[in-house]
Amino acid sequence: MWQEGRAGLRAYPGAMGHTALMLSALATSAVPGFQAVSAQTLSSAEKDVALVYDVNQAPWLVELPTSAQAEAAHAENLRAIRSLSEGLRSRLSFRVPRLAGVTEVGSFTLSVCEYLPGQASASHKVSPILAASIGTALAQIHLLPTSSVQDFDRPAESALDSLRECAGIVDRVAATGLIPQALLRRWETACEDKTLWQFDSTVIHGLMQLGRLLVDNDTVVAIDQWRDFRVGDPAKDLAWLTTPATSAFHTAVLTSYRSARSGADRWVLQRARFYAELDVAKWLLHGIDTHNETITEDATAMLSALHDRVSGDMDQALTQPISQAKHPLEG
Repeated sequence: MWQEGRAGLRAYPGAMGHTALMLSALATSAVPGFQAVSAQTLSSAEKDVALVYDVNQAPWLVELPTSAQAEAAHAENLRAIRSLSEGLRSRLSFRVPRLAGVTEVGSFTLSVCEYLPGQASASHKVSPILAASIGTALAQIHLLPTSSVQDFDRPAESALDSLRECAGIVDRVAATGLIPQALLRRWETACEDKTLWQFDSTVIHGLMQLGRLLVDNDTVVAIDQWRDFRVGDPAKDLAWLTTPATSAFHTAVLTSYRSARSGADRWVLQRARFYAELDVAKWLLHGIDTHNETITEDATAMLSALHDRVSGDMDQALTQPISQAKHPLEG
């Protein structure tokens, strides 16, 4: 018998969206023969979403964007999922999204994907066993053959492309006059250090954060949010590990990562730290571009705090000084 989960209407007020029942009915157009028996609404302000169970009790995620902006992001996500071929999936120990079908609903695209297992973990719950699993999972992504990804026309960035991207951000934030001079010089020096940018691009997730990793029994069982899947600097997938929130487990993750990917370049961690710092710069530029004083003031304060945290700390160095010391992961 059909059952509709609680919160059958949109999960946000004042909107007349598609209920879980409606989304389940539309899913039959996307996947011929699809038979739904129960559903629960997971909608947000950007899209109507339902978690639907079929006659075999298999869970599916039915999504329908509700704006042109959300549709564009949804379309990019679907392109990325399609590029995760069976050959690539066979090389991974964890699951990734699998698209079952799509259908057009007005000017928007409804998709039906397998619902991924596992739950996101909080940083304070990352055990040594889970940290090792995270490092292995990241290495498996970076070991995927780049040619397989390029066959699906995914973006590809060289080391030079990555350097130019970073240099452009540094130039823009320098022009604001809102960055501490010592921090600006730190970033300029990183852009000028040729050694830092001698690496081979790999397949990368592109939007990696702890919340993308779905966990069960201290093991990464799935990874979500692949819309920026591409060839690029593997350090971008490690940037989140250089923030203070991960200090309790980042060494264990990186040790496992290097064990599984022995060919990782020597300076990947320094570039990862650089990318994480530039995220603060991008937040400042966003505030300026949108004329949002609250964001601008918040980002300026964050830059000041970052300067205080890394200033004079050799363990936080990005370039030449650390070149003369042992590697951070060496005993």
